[in-house]
Amino acid sequence: MNINTIIFDLGGVIIDLNEKATVEAFAQLSGKDITEVVKYYQESDTFKQYEMGLIPSDEFRAYIREILDTPQATDHEIDRAWNAMLGNIPLRRLEWMIKLQKTYKICILSNTNAIHESAFNQTLLEVSGKPCLDDFAHEVYFSHRLHLRKPNMDIYEKVLELSGQSAAGCLFLDDKLENLKGAASVGIQTMHISYPDEIFKLESRV
Repeated sequence: MNINTIIFDLGGVIIDLNEKATVEAFAQLSGKDITEVVKYYQESDTFKQYEMGLIPSDEFRAYIREILDTPQATDHEIDRAWNAMLGNIPLRRLEWMIKLQKTYKICILSNTNAIHESAFNQTLLEVSGKPCLDDFAHEVYFSHRLHLRKPNMDIYEKVLELSGQSAAGCLFLDDKLENLKGAASVGIQTMHISYPDEIFKLESRV
């Protein structure tokens, strides 16, 4: 495998992720049943639009108040519930990325949003003393900045264009199979991460 570039997903790969925690937090905030909250989360296009940076954070919060019927919910309460899914960022994963930079071009490609970015940057600062992921990767690509999202083919094509790398020389790590299929569709090599610390097995693949 002739790899010169490694592209990391973020949630479930570098950052511990528990989406159920956000569902439970919204259910608690609104008093609605968890199954109802899950339905909103899975079926609404607004979450995808926010993830693509097509609507601002204030509009996203207003939408949450509307669907959860919680007009009294503050920005802080909504953000806290939305960020509940974001877990720890173990320092040794970040150190591993720095080590890999000696041999490979390291990129990050994540479906994320402005509220989450602010939250995990704060966690990153507490863990590492660094304010953003730019200190741990050569290039960082977020869906809400590119206005594209995984698993759509166009986001992978955009990353290849911006990074100047060939698909055949890239290895993409993600915890979601649908995102890996999207990357593979443009010729990028892939590795499924079934648990975050599986990234430490990377050397056996490259």
